[in-house]
Amino acid sequence: MTEFNSTVGALNVTVGKEIRNSALRIGILILILIFFKVSISYGETTIESEYEKVIAHGGGAYHGYETTNSVEALNHAIQSGYRIIELDMELSSDEKIIMLHDWDRTAKHYYNTSFDRKISQHRFNRLSVHGELEVLTFEKLSKILEVNPEILIITDTKGDNLAILSKIAKEYPNQVKQIIPQIYGFVQWIKVKELGYSNIILTLYAMRDIDEDKLVSFVMKKDLYAVAMPDYLAEQGLCSRLSQEGIKVYVHPVSTYEDAQYFISQGAWGVYSGTLLPEEFAGFEKDFYLTIDDEDGTAVKLTDNEVESLNELKLSGIKDGDEVLFFVDESSQNIDDPKLSDLDSGKHQLTVTVFRDGKLLGSLNYLLLKDSDKLRVLHKKYRYRFDLVKKEKDFSEVMLDNGVPLEIIKILEKSFIAKKGEYIFYSEGKLGHYMNGDDYLPVQAGSFGKQLLPLSTTAQFLGADSVIMDKSKDISIIYNNEKCMVMVDSYLFRKGSGRIIRMRTPVVLYLNKAMAGGEFYSYLTGRNFIEKEDLIILLPEKLELGGRGIEETIIKAAANLF
Repeated sequence: MTEFNSTVGALNVTVGKEIRNSALRIGILILILIFFKVSISYGETTIESEYEKVIAHGGGAYHGYETTNSVEALNHAIQSGYRIIELDMELSSDEKIIMLHDWDRTAKHYYNTSFDRKISQHRFNRLSVHGELEVLTFEKLSKILEVNPEILIITDTKGDNLAILSKIAKEYPNQVKQIIPQIYGFVQWIKVKELGYSNIILTLYAMRDIDEDKLVSFVMKKDLYAVAMPDYLAEQGLCSRLSQEGIKVYVHPVSTYEDAQYFISQGAWGVYSGTLLPEEFAGFEKDFYLTIDDEDGTAVKLTDNEVESLNELKLSGIKDGDEVLFFVDESSQNIDDPKLSDLDSGKHQLTVTVFRDGKLLGSLNYLLLKDSDKLRVLHKKYRYRFDLVKKEKDFSEVMLDNGVPLEIIKILEKSFIAKKGEYIFYSEGKLGHYMNGDDYLPVQAGSFGKQLLPLSTTAQFLGADSVIMDKSKDISIIYNNEKCMVMVDSYLFRKGSGRIIRMRTPVVLYLNKAMAGGEFYSYLTGRNFIEKEDLIILLPEKLELGGRGIEETIIKAAANLF
């Protein structure tokens, strides 16, 4: 459990009139903050949840990993309130159903391996997704569905669709009612229907030269559950055309709230998404949510944003006369920005509560990170990022507090220092972060335990002028006006026009990011390095250590940074 710092305060924003009956309302708010549950109603009408508005794509996102089709992703999707979850399915070499996107194009990305042929379910079970998530098979899925009878699974396959659906119907008859098959053409409908599936989706991503009139006629006659289409077809007007005929349409893949609302405005019933939660389309958050202005001044839904003041946050959905209260942690007192400056640095809970005509409408819970000069506000779906954040240490303070000899400090402040499992690093005494988009990207362990650092970020901090990876996964680095070349999954490194060097640890891809070991950076820069006790230290240029004693002292001093 994350411990939150305690503080007083909440920001009171009054729209149109002053707050009345404050004592009574604060009493109500304390109960809300204790139980984090809200009874939401407009007048006498209770809001119903519409979980079918968003389908968890590829099992849904899990801790920044998308479309993993993993056990963890599936369980997380269920816990997050998804009622319908899409999974990718294939047949193993021994004719078992496994959750796999494809055997060739994405295998390296998910499993860090390649398949020249299908493998058995037994071998598949020995793999892991991104090195840490458990692979999912239909045997495992069946057990999960048994204890979650309300959950529906949409199938997707790049293989033999009818063979997979036939196998489910034959071997898992009790789960058929929880399966919504996707078909990829008109001719599959009758065969899938005969297998006993009542709800069927026609997906269009594999269809070519779509005849819209024929499509509409087919869907209307066959009474399909829905039609799913890629975003580019929806943008061409097909979503609008089908919805005008009363056909339920889902659009995929969709990652932002604004894109989802756009497609819904074009007639889509819902979207396939790994990052949007069901509650964002139902209940209180459907109508009320925090926004922040983007670079163009357009209000967009807050996801994970830095602000200088809470005044930068606006609440979408409020009307004249509404009262909006911001509370921090378990406090029941109002706060303004001057008081917020007294808030302890660290992790906090931010609760936004709305009153209308003196009645409580509901509240929203966000996560708040504060350091000395900025605030970071996160939607609660990014709690995994919030939990990863750790107190960052100042290089000079660490060195002085631990009595590190001046000779060692001078070496380390000119070094590059990283550690396995950590997303922070130090370059010439300054702290940096490894990132993959908006997510942290920790240092990984490669073969034989060698540390693998994100290549582009590390090379640039070491002084590279440019790092470019092309579509063929060839990487070119300009360092000291010299072009160096390496390929993903290759042990070979070429520096300038010189000879080719064979490395012991290859450059690999992790989450589509090139990762390289200390040996690579040593060849690139000519700097020696130390790799010990999960640390990797690229020493200053031309430095030769005098013996093991000084190396151990350097390692001990550097370890205090993490």
